[in-house]
Amino acid sequence: MSSKQGEVEKDELLRQLHATQTQLERERRRGCDLEALLGDIVETIGDPVVAFDSDDRLLICNPAFRKTFPIACATLDRDTTFETLFRRAVEAGEIVPTSSDDEVLAGSTPGSDCQEAWIAQCLKMHRSYGGILTQKMGDGRWLRWRERCHMSGNRVGVATDISALKEAQTLIVNQTEHDPLTGLLNRTVLLDRLQMQIDQHRRAGGTGALVLLDLVKFKEVNDQLGHAAGDEYLVEVARRLKAILRFGDDILRLGGDEFALILSAVQDRDTLESVLKRVRTTLGERLELRSHVLRPAVAMGVCLFPEHGADAADLMKFADNALYLARQQGGERLCFFNANLRDGLQRRGNLVEALRAALEQGQIGVALQPQFSIADGRHAGFEALARWTHEGYEVPPTDFIPVAEEIGLIVQLGQIVLEKSLAILRGMLDAGLAPGVVAVNAAAAQLKHPYFADMVTRLLNEYDIPPYMLEVEITENVLLDRSSVQVEWCLHSLKELGVAIALDDFGTGHASLSHLKRVPVDRLKIDRSFVSGIGQRPEDEVIVRTVVSLAHSLGKTVVAEGVESEEHRVFLCDLGCDVGQGYLISQPLRGTDAHLYLASVGATAQGAVV
Repeated sequence: MSSKQGEVEKDELLRQLHATQTQLERERRRGCDLEALLGDIVETIGDPVVAFDSDDRLLICNPAFRKTFPIACATLDRDTTFETLFRRAVEAGEIVPTSSDDEVLAGSTPGSDCQEAWIAQCLKMHRSYGGILTQKMGDGRWLRWRERCHMSGNRVGVATDISALKEAQTLIVNQTEHDPLTGLLNRTVLLDRLQMQIDQHRRAGGTGALVLLDLVKFKEVNDQLGHAAGDEYLVEVARRLKAILRFGDDILRLGGDEFALILSAVQDRDTLESVLKRVRTTLGERLELRSHVLRPAVAMGVCLFPEHGADAADLMKFADNALYLARQQGGERLCFFNANLRDGLQRRGNLVEALRAALEQGQIGVALQPQFSIADGRHAGFEALARWTHEGYEVPPTDFIPVAEEIGLIVQLGQIVLEKSLAILRGMLDAGLAPGVVAVNAAAAQLKHPYFADMVTRLLNEYDIPPYMLEVEITENVLLDRSSVQVEWCLHSLKELGVAIALDDFGTGHASLSHLKRVPVDRLKIDRSFVSGIGQRPEDEVIVRTVVSLAHSLGKTVVAEGVESEEHRVFLCDLGCDVGQGYLISQPLRGTDAHLYLASVGATAQGAVV
């Protein structure tokens, strides 16, 4: 090889070496530029960014991170770890400990076992898989951290402010779980809150209580002052309850005029009774509403946990059973659940199932109690009474009729009684007897049913009964139903059909005389509690005399219930009372006994007063 050729190859080698060095320099500068660019990006990102190495020591954090945790970041070096930073932030109040459902953790004071357990859980999540972690900040914001681990072991975390999202979620939860009128928790969270308290007491010991409250005579507030005033009444009751109870107790509005209290710590029964006495006293303070002075009163049913059970649904039944007893005993009462009530609850459950079966199997019967003319004793008609024989025993109507109303079977029961009464009436007419007018009781639920009047019309046609031979009896409380307009419309429809309307137990309910102007009532029935006082209680005699006079002044007839003695009959006769009903003439009759009775008193097609 010539020297000239050697020089050329050397020059080419040097050129390639220079080119390689140049390329390496470019790559180095480019790498430096990329690293600088990356650093600039991290520094300018508005969200907090932080990175840790495989030993969980701090690599970098941007200004947004340092601004978010100024106290925790006051001193930083290469030995600062994630745990160190996290603990500093928690102790400084820059991070607020929260539970799994994002509620602030109760008892999370620095150094507390509760807070330490929460920190340990957060550290475990960070070290095990990273992922997503939501944190509440001391300034009220919420940050969502996303962590990613590189194959080198380095870990990068980036935070996003989700405060707006949290506010929206909180609003939705509040609307779902809170009563819009009073702001109290509502029925949807009752079982969860109660079960949480039960579980806590079971682990830690102690006693808690579930109290159901029902406002006494709240319906009258609505009816007399209007629903807007009723709402104001409920808001004030809620305010007073919140002012009474302690931190940790829950107050809920279950709907209507019913509230619930979950009392978290009750030392003993005497302490509980003292708390509930304070509830009653505070609620009963004077309340001025729409120029009226009211004093709210409550009935209360109480059960204890875990003494009475460890299942929230069962405790609800127990407290409701106690509340039911309180209502039965006169309204403004306090009743505790006990073994007897537990047995009663079981019996009621059995009664409900047996009643359902009886209705399905046609086991409900009808008894007819005769009504007679007070003036001359002649037969005037019957009142149809529901009867039920279960396992060889007569179940009192006062036991099964309220149950039918509570569980939504009263419409079915009422239709069975009506249909059987008309069938009996048809049989009497076919036998040449004169049964007179047959009165059948109708509950509010029946009268609110849109096709009740049509059903009555169909049955009258089916059994070929003249409408004037049927009388529908209602109680005063039916007229106070929230759907009173619909009830009145139904009564007017029955009246146009030719069916008579009677107002039962007059004087014992809460209806006002104004109802007698709106409702087409043909006769008033004086309750037996007043008739029984004739000859014994002058005040009862005054009431009877007043009702008879009022009815006749309004062009209505009067039926006196519970006529059991000749003294009763003579007193009523002197007042001009029209019709009597009671044991003086006959007990309720079943089957052929009613036929035999009509024949014995000469109530045939030729001789009875109809």
